[in-house]
Amino acid sequence: MKGNLRLSFFLAVKNTLHQKPLFALIVLIITLSFVSATIVSATILGFVNALNNQIIDYSHGSILIEPKEDAIFIDDALEKLDKIRRVPGVIAATRRYSFGAALFKKDREAAGFGFFGIDPLEEKKVSKVYRYMKQGEYLTPKDRGEIIIGSEVAGGGEQLWFAEEDTLSARVGDKIRVSFANGVEREFHTKGIFNPRDIYSTSFSYITIQDAEEILGVSGKASLIAVRVPKGTESYYVKRFKELGINDVFKTWEDKLSTSAIVISMFGTINILLSTVGLFIVFVTVFVIIYINLAHKRRQIGILKAIGINEKVITQSYTIQSMIYGASGIIAGVILIKAMTAYWAVHPLNTSLGFVTPELSASSIIIASIMLFISSIIGGYIPSFKAAKEDIIKLIWD
Repeated sequence: MKGNLRLSFFLAVKNTLHQKPLFALIVLIITLSFVSATIVSATILGFVNALNNQIIDYSHGSILIEPKEDAIFIDDALEKLDKIRRVPGVIAATRRYSFGAALFKKDREAAGFGFFGIDPLEEKKVSKVYRYMKQGEYLTPKDRGEIIIGSEVAGGGEQLWFAEEDTLSARVGDKIRVSFANGVEREFHTKGIFNPRDIYSTSFSYITIQDAEEILGVSGKASLIAVRVPKGTESYYVKRFKELGINDVFKTWEDKLSTSAIVISMFGTINILLSTVGLFIVFVTVFVIIYINLAHKRRQIGILKAIGINEKVITQSYTIQSMIYGASGIIAGVILIKAMTAYWAVHPLNTSLGFVTPELSASSIIIASIMLFISSIIGGYIPSFKAAKEDIIKLIWD
């Protein structure tokens, strides 16, 4: 048994090395098949993670603390902030005031999806919006009567959701009149326009927390508290905050996904469909290539039988040869896809939904590898088994 297996392996290796150009071609095809089967999954996973990170980095943070039911503000917000910041592992926390507001510039009106009063210094520790000022500058604690607005509200051709006629068509230095839901109207000087290339914050507008408290007639409160913690630890910290006696409403970034959850779910469905179809195509492609390759070696199989090589040894040798093709293609494919994802980590894809870095999951590599390897084995076994059973004369002269 061991002798037959060694002979099969010897014949497989010798046959493979004897046909180096063909070996290289088949491995190339399997490699490209592997990449095609995994790249779609990697790109969709990258989109999903990008959307998730956007809600953390540019809008809600990791955890949002909101007022209790029927309450307008979080009372004792400063005291609660101090308790939260003292918890080991908390990266940052800040309070915000949230407004219902309409923005006007001369005869143009726009209503963004969020209008907030913020503490500029603390907000920088939770949100990364300050890094993406398209025009002008970010707010400072000393600013009064200043506003920064997202590109969706400002206009200028970089909008994802709003048509140009629905924006303010604003530039840095423009005067913007804001009508708040409590009846107060105030004019602000546009200090900056930001665009982090995400689907959330680009429709936001920000003023300083001092201006917000003056408009609302309150002090030391908050419409919400945004907290930044390591990703994946949100539930742990919600529990810790509740143990500190903070009994307001807690919502993690996952709870706040809302419409994004639909997009993410859609991406997941598309990923399953495309991966299934892609893997099936890969299976058929690799099977056919190896099948045709070995079907053309009928004469060689006949010669092996004529010199007394056992049928089982012949079948095993060509099956092992196909396994070598498959394994080589898979290894080359993994190296290539890893190199591609490493490149994208430094140079992410520039899409309308922001910058996306394709990410390869272990499960997609394993599934694609198994499918390719199985198709290689079947593609080698079937034609060699059938040929090994045929008459020697027919194999040599057919």
